[in-house]
Amino acid sequence: MTFRRSLLALSALAALALPGLAQAQSNDPSFRLNNRGNSPIREVYVSSTNVNNWGPDRLGANVLPPGQSLTIRLPRGQCMNDIRIVWQNGQSSERRGVTTCHFTDLNVPR
Repeated sequence: MTFRRSLLALSALAALALPGLAQAQSNDPSFRLNNRGNSPIREVYVSSTNVNNWGPDRLGANVLPPGQSLTIRLPRGQCMNDIRIVWQNGQSSERRGVTTCHFTDLNVPR
């Protein structure tokens, strides 16, 4: 097996191990949030796991319609984060202790 094929095989395995995530190409903790649901996202919160509050809503007065994306910019070195999504109907989902330096895209609702 060539080196290139080996890398492709490893990438495919990593994608299977982390559903909804696309592997990062660098150590940048910023990522793209992709709304793959059927409902708009009303609120998005991302904060360091070291902080006890969610901070501001990243969407502000906007919503994230189905099929759209939002780039979440985070400071370098802030790799461990908690993520909270609030859907248009008020239901929410949280992911705690997410290492955002390990991926470039987060697809929700997966």
